[in-house]
Amino acid sequence: MKTFSMSIFLSTFVMIDSNIMKKMIFTGFLAVMLGSIGFMAKAQTNAFSQQPSSTNPDSSSCGILDYGGQKYRTVIIGSQCWMKDNLNIGKWIDESQTQKQTNNSVVEKYCLGNDFTRCDQLGGLYQWEEAMQYVQTANAQGICPDGWHIPSSQDWKTLIRYLGGDDMAGGKMKFTGSNGWQNPNVGATNSSGFTALPGGYFDFMAQQWHDQYRYGYFWSSQTITQGTSVAMSLSYRTSDIDLYEEYIPSALSVRCIKNE
Repeated sequence: MKTFSMSIFLSTFVMIDSNIMKKMIFTGFLAVMLGSIGFMAKAQTNAFSQQPSSTNPDSSSCGILDYGGQKYRTVIIGSQCWMKDNLNIGKWIDESQTQKQTNNSVVEKYCLGNDFTRCDQLGGLYQWEEAMQYVQTANAQGICPDGWHIPSSQDWKTLIRYLGGDDMAGGKMKFTGSNGWQNPNVGATNSSGFTALPGGYFDFMAQQWHDQYRYGYFWSSQTITQGTSVAMSLSYRTSDIDLYEEYIPSALSVRCIKNE
């Protein structure tokens, strides 16, 4: 900010003998000074308020989904429309009692660390068969709402290519706030608006939680063998994104993608 010279004010003050005139000049000049400063401050405030409020100015939403009593944000990335929140549908079941999610017409979920409040923050964790609702068809709706589906491995690949490849796409997808990823959360910008969260996963066979707040794991609908499926992972330690083979009894996060 530029500084105002006091020489004009002092010379004017000396030339006027009347105390009243001195007071008037002082008051008037002070008002001009304050008015100028106020105008400049206001201009700065307006300039700041006009900055994009989103880290993803190039994307837009395809609406708010009201599903299962909860509202889900969405984001358009390239030609795809994704949920912007991890799915959190279904009844919480207690993994400490070795309860397996089963084909019983009730959607069931685990919550990270066996703490049901984590589902509100990070979404539910679902075994692959539960997420797919016990079908093995790529692009199946599964536990997603009507008009949406569990992403195929090709859906993930399309997203990764659009975001610049597997060595940088992860950073563009990761949530940047403090209430989420463990530091240092390398490369995180969330410039895509995907807002990925670190839901970790549950190893059902070992009955153990893994990677709380450090990694996010997401199912695809594509099987590799009878007991494994393609999954996607993000890490707090890198901006990379990985597609890998995961055992279907594990419980991972779910993001839904809109049908074309």
